[in-house]
Amino acid sequence: MSVLAHARLELPFDQLKTWLINAPIFEDRGRMDPDGSLHLTFGIGTVLAKVQEDHSALVLTSPDAASLQFLRDYISDTASEAGVSPIWQERHSRGKPANFCLARVEKVEQVSPSFRRLWLEGADLSALLGKGLHFRLLLGPKGEGWPWVDERGLTLWPGGAGVWHRPVYTVRSLESGAGTTRISVDVFLHKGGRVTEWSEGLQGGEAVGLMGPSGGDVPEGSGLPTPWFGLFGDETALPAIARILGALPVDAVGEAVILVPLPEDEQVLRHPAGIKIRWLHRRAGGDLTDIVAQTQIPRENRFVFFAAGSRLTVAARQILAAKGLSKAEFWAQSYWQDG
Repeated sequence: MSVLAHARLELPFDQLKTWLINAPIFEDRGRMDPDGSLHLTFGIGTVLAKVQEDHSALVLTSPDAASLQFLRDYISDTASEAGVSPIWQERHSRGKPANFCLARVEKVEQVSPSFRRLWLEGADLSALLGKGLHFRLLLGPKGEGWPWVDERGLTLWPGGAGVWHRPVYTVRSLESGAGTTRISVDVFLHKGGRVTEWSEGLQGGEAVGLMGPSGGDVPEGSGLPTPWFGLFGDETALPAIARILGALPVDAVGEAVILVPLPEDEQVLRHPAGIKIRWLHRRAGGDLTDIVAQTQIPRENRFVFFAAGSRLTVAARQILAAKGLSKAEFWAQSYWQDG
């Protein structure tokens, strides 16, 4: 059963429509209905924007409260950046956000020169089971406590949202049993990285706050015989590609090309026999977008996942669109800013 949230925007619909259509997110996730209403479709729900007399109305729909929390916060933050404050119609009791998970560190492993694996456990992590690939890791000021929601249902951050570091990470693996859920998270290590420095001193039993799921579903086959998948990504995408490979249909075919810093950073990945794995190393050069351009992609029953820096991701989108892939046939996601 779906859960809903409603908001009013004191903004003429024509202005809202112009702003949304020109927003980068509309190209990937938007559509316009014949009546002029606009839809944004995410892996965790939808946002409908429609005209309502002298103002604009928003209707958010999600499969559960945690997903709706993410959407409500996202829309509120995005609108605020544009100078508009949504007036949320439903009233809420103060408490923890529906998408907040509190976990404990079980152990920390150095799996290769460039990757550190965190094992986290906790009953709250069950919210991540069977859902999106990603979550946000919460690193806030010491002694301030965890985030909470106000009467509008919006998340408030102790000390102010600006002092919290909330990077997006991928659930590398997860398992559940005996009243608790256990996940692994791979951290790509780089000099000066806040999570790199934070994870160096992690001890077993320490509390860790997460918010999720935050989108990025595992792609599924189209239901036709022998689905083809092309997975391309750099070191920041390795956990997501590993998770996707492990969830693909056993009859899937295709290839995965992964760029990592060193040969020692290659990992043993569970995958269908029909998927070929190819590793690239930064020291040896190689351009992921060139490989995407050269890849022979079938005309139907296909799906491409691409994730890397922002510059390469823009180029990959253009290449895939030129190859005739529709929005439903590929995801090209920027995992970091590279100029």
